[in-house]
Amino acid sequence: MRQFSAAARAQLTEPWEECVLYVYDDKQPKVHGRYPEWDGGPVRGTLTIGFGHTNSAGAPMIVQGMRITREQADQILSKDLAPCVARVNRMLTVEVTQHQFDAMVDTDFNCPTAAVACAKLINGGRSHDVPSKLLQFVYSRGEYMRGLVNRRNAEIAWFNHADGAVLPPAPDPDVVFSPKAERNPKVKTMASSKTGTAAVSTIAGTVAIAAQSANEALEPIKQAKGSLEELGLFEHLDILVHNPTVVICIALVLLAVFVWFDRRRKLEQV
Repeated sequence: MRQFSAAARAQLTEPWEECVLYVYDDKQPKVHGRYPEWDGGPVRGTLTIGFGHTNSAGAPMIVQGMRITREQADQILSKDLAPCVARVNRMLTVEVTQHQFDAMVDTDFNCPTAAVACAKLINGGRSHDVPSKLLQFVYSRGEYMRGLVNRRNAEIAWFNHADGAVLPPAPDPDVVFSPKAERNPKVKTMASSKTGTAAVSTIAGTVAIAAQSANEALEPIKQAKGSLEELGLFEHLDILVHNPTVVICIALVLLAVFVWFDRRRKLEQV
């Protein structure tokens, strides 16, 4: 079974997780370079201690006021990394470089669902798609986290480094902020967009009103001449553009079309 390299642990996982010897909420930003100790109040993210240890990893269970030593933090990290290494070994069915393996273990430690998604790409011969896939996991508890973007980019850099090459630099400890991650929220589609639905309804309703008003405007001419076939296209248009209701309806349709396309553009950019 392939093992997680000491280099990746020392220069990737440990720096990004940081060693904090007391309990903290991993979504509470640092104050003067230090995470505030959890005081028992509401938790925004995940209660954490040591190198990213949480209760979901098992013992030791976190309680308020808990303290550990650096040596204990190292031991806990070794225990927490073991199942990650085993999972990545099980998931990968093709040969990978040591750097690729290490990056997947670090990803699994921070966001297991991201590691699963990337392993499927690697097994399918699509390793080149791993970077874009990793960047789909930069949210924590529904909130976009710039720190997770930075961590995903660090994993991408490690993944793309050839074995034997100069290792990527460890992150600056003053800018590290990397809570446990989750998949980005699904992009909302136009079918589920209230704005898009309202725009379509407006277009449909306005077109119906415009058609009815146009018929009413042309009806006197039809009664006088018995038919509208004698009128040319420009005569039809001249009559319609002088009808205030038709003009307003056309303006509303154009506005609704603009709103629909604008909303679609914004959803595509999420």
